Amino acid sequence: MKAAHLLAAVACGLVFSAGAFAAPPAVSTAGILAFDEAMLSPDYWIRRAPQPDAVLLDARATAAQRAAAYAPGGGFVDVRKLSATLTRDQVLDWIRGAEQQTPVKLAVDDTGRPVGPDTLQLLRDATAAGQVPAMAPARYGLAVRRAPMRTYPSDRVFYASLDQTDYESLTAGTLFPGEPVLVAHTSADGRWLLAVTTQGPAWVHTGDIAIGPAETVFAYAALPPGRVVTGDHVHTVFTPEAPALSQLDLDMGVALPRADVPPDQPVNGASPYASWAVQLPVRQADGSLAIRPALIRRGADTAPGYLPLTRANIIRQSFKLLGERYGWGHQFDARDCSGLVAETYRTMGLLLQHSSGLQGTSTALKHRTFTAADTHDARVKAVREAQVGDLVVVPGHVLMIVGHVNGEPYVIQDVPYAVFKDPATGALRRTKLNQVAVTPLLPLYADDEKTYVDAMTSLAQPTRR
Repeated sequence: MKAAHLLAAVACGLVFSAGAFAAPPAVSTAGILAFDEAMLSPDYWIRRAPQPDAVLLDARATAAQRAAAYAPGGGFVDVRKLSATLTRDQVLDWIRGAEQQTPVKLAVDDTGRPVGPDTLQLLRDATAAGQVPAMAPARYGLAVRRAPMRTYPSDRVFYASLDQTDYESLTAGTLFPGEPVLVAHTSADGRWLLAVTTQGPAWVHTGDIAIGPAETVFAYAALPPGRVVTGDHVHTVFTPEAPALSQLDLDMGVALPRADVPPDQPVNGASPYASWAVQLPVRQADGSLAIRPALIRRGADTAPGYLPLTRANIIRQSFKLLGERYGWGHQFDARDCSGLVAETYRTMGLLLQHSSGLQGTSTALKHRTFTAADTHDARVKAVREAQVGDLVVVPGHVLMIVGHVNGEPYVIQDVPYAVFKDPATGALRRTKLNQVAVTPLLPLYADDEKTYVDAMTSLAQPTRR
């Protein structure tokens, strides 16, 4: 089924088959097999977890994992180690690299008109690739807000087809406030910067980056977390005195350094005594970087540092995103399958890559890999023995184990749709989910022939070193 393969690779889609269970249960009213509403509570799974509050990796081990994520094979780009002198070949390579930051075909625009050579040439001309100098100094900056990353310097919207509008073709990911970047080039119209991020190269709106000295940028990025966002979204306090810092959107896992401010002096027009004061980058009128204090309400869902890495916290944090709309590449102020697990673990100090493919191969994580030589029975045994927080990686998708019921593994995942063979009729049935959901694992199919377990390439184990 070619369409199923395409959607699974691009949209973390899944197909169910009742044949995966010896005695298939009835379909729930939600249209999901082997499921009841109690499974939507994190406490349901925490009660089943062995030693749910045991610390799985201590602070030293999680710091070692973060360092490994930036080492060769770890999947993250260490922007600090890139050359401060840029050559034309290097910048052109990054421009080409930005174009490859998405697997979604650039086929039609938002009216359904096919993308032809003229449109592609306009997008490429916008990169000003012909104006890259032979040599130039690198510039550095910090993201000042939640910022979309694009494969070309354009806000135009494209899709693979008009029936797949949840997956926009130029989406390359998202930058979060305080992330460091190397600025390599400027678009033809001056409205976009080619930014080399920890995720790789992409185009970012000029107004989303504040440019500053390398030592200032990396000193800020190296500061210890003073507050870590543990809710799905948290916002800074509204302040007309400092609009750039007012109601700033902070995603789960964003870690900000503490601001040392006098408790009896206002910050941006409000007393800090009932809030947490943090440091945030600000883009000044000339585009330069300044670091300013901002306030986060004490009642907001944050922590004074990374949460302990426990099974209970893995479950609690992932379930805070339950029901959130699927967001390819962090579209719609949301997450996709890899974003769900990455942000869950980021609250506990672990770095997981921005794509399921990288999560399945990163040397920063412990893996059990699977090939065609592994039998179905061996694969089923592995997932039945998998622990809370383990990641089942298949081509184009990642699912996280949350526990077992009667020996059968269950997962939480960010998934656009569910398709399964109805136990009563055997007919193919499609359930639109388009959200973070809890499902059984063993019934899931990658296509009409192969289960997700049989398609599994890696069982990644972030909680083990």
